[in-house]
Amino acid sequence: MRVLVTFPVDEKYKRIGEEMLGKGIIIWYPVRERAEILLVNDDNFSRENDIKMIQTITAGVDHIDLGSIPKETVVCSNAGAYSISVAEHTFALILTAMKNIIEKNSEMKRGIFNSTPTRLLYGKTLGIIGYGGIGKRVAKIARCFEMYVTAIGRNSPDDNVNEFHGIEDIENLIKKSDIVVISIPLTKYTENLIKKDLILSMRRGALLLNVARPEIVKKEDLIYALNQRPDITYLSDVWWNEPNVRDTDIPNAILTPHNAGGKSGEAMEIAFRQAFGNIKNFIDGKDVRNIVKRDEYRKIDRRNTGV
Repeated sequence: MRVLVTFPVDEKYKRIGEEMLGKGIIIWYPVRERAEILLVNDDNFSRENDIKMIQTITAGVDHIDLGSIPKETVVCSNAGAYSISVAEHTFALILTAMKNIIEKNSEMKRGIFNSTPTRLLYGKTLGIIGYGGIGKRVAKIARCFEMYVTAIGRNSPDDNVNEFHGIEDIENLIKKSDIVVISIPLTKYTENLIKKDLILSMRRGALLLNVARPEIVKKEDLIYALNQRPDITYLSDVWWNEPNVRDTDIPNAILTPHNAGGKSGEAMEIAFRQAFGNIKNFIDGKDVRNIVKRDEYRKIDRRNTGV
């Protein structure tokens, strides 16, 4: 089988693909030829009936019109490929808030020496909504801080979780967590999952952190709740209408421009190795990872697809 890569790729990642699949197997962008397997990063690819597999380089697939792809075609996401980078970014945001880094940096640069108390992660309860690759990595780091970890997910828990629940227990998880991390995929069932009642029920001084997709949180409810509860801090790497973001001037929010996935050489090398590895398994007739349940998704129009 031949593999068509539908987007520009640096030479170092081309070498990874040829090392894993062999030379002559891959058709590199901008060349467009017929192939049985596609590696894609956006929705700009053909939908011929003879395409056997579509592999995304992105972890999320909510920017792709899955309904237009022939039912016989296997579609796989790259979930888990960016987990290390996103989990590290998660704790960068958490520590920034808990240690008042932004405020204290600003004061010091203005010549103000104002040493005030900070908070510990030690002993805090961390709630994780979505226990996939990112959630598992976040839990692993949290245990190094000696945090109590409670999580919601479909898959089985591991030793890094103290409590594991189904989505029906989300209200209880949010109420008893000091920090809540959203790392669940955006689907028809998770869109607007986090509404004002859940946010307003959070503990005093709680952190709500989103490293998934903005639409999992209902925007108007978030802004309302943050105004009502200035003790709650929203930490997020994602925002609505990227890159034309609006309504971001919120005192109790710390935001980054969808760069938790890293986008660096080291992060993208992991992503390409995982994607090409999954393609190789498909070619070799082995089990593949991250087969997308198409009926759970609807396409969200995005100018910035992120990872």
